[in-house]
Amino acid sequence: MAEEAAKPGAGPAGANRTRAGLQGYVTHQSFKGMRMPATVQNLVMRDYITRRGAQLRLSVGEYLFENCFVQFYSMLRKLDEIEGIVMCSLFMLPADPAKRRWIYDRFLESGAALHFVFEGLVVEDEDGVRQAEELLRMNAALDVAPTTIDPALLPPIDGVDSFT
Repeated sequence: MAEEAAKPGAGPAGANRTRAGLQGYVTHQSFKGMRMPATVQNLVMRDYITRRGAQLRLSVGEYLFENCFVQFYSMLRKLDEIEGIVMCSLFMLPADPAKRRWIYDRFLESGAALHFVFEGLVVEDEDGVRQAEELLRMNAALDVAPTTIDPALLPPIDGVDSFT
C-alpha cells in the first residue's frame, strides 16, 4: 500500500501526475456550416501541435449524433493528465453559453488549455474566455446582419447612380 502511494499519479485527483501532450478532439458533425473528415481535422491538429513543439496524443472522435459531446465531456475528466485539448474550431463547442462556461471553468480549474486552430485562440485564462465568447457573439451578429443594401437607399455620386 505504501508503494502505491509513492507512485506518480497516486493519491487524490492524480496528485504528482506529470501532464504530457496536447490531445486532439474531432467531430463528425458539421460546425459553422462545414463538415470536415476526421482525417483532415487530424492533419490540421497534428501540424498545429508539431509547430508548437508539443507532444501529440491520439485524438478522440465524437459520436455521430447531432449536438453530442459525450467523448468531449469524457476528455474533460482527464485534464490533469494532459497539457490541453486541441480542436479545429471554436464552433465545435456547444451552442449553449452556460455549457460553454462550464467547459471553460473545467480548463481554468485544471490549468490545462483549450486550443482552437482556425481561430488562432488558446483559452487558458479569463482573457481567453472573453476572446472566445466575443468571437462567438460577433459571429452570431453576422449571421443576422443584412447581406445586401437596397440600391434605392444609396445616394447618387455626382448625379450618377453608380450602384445599379
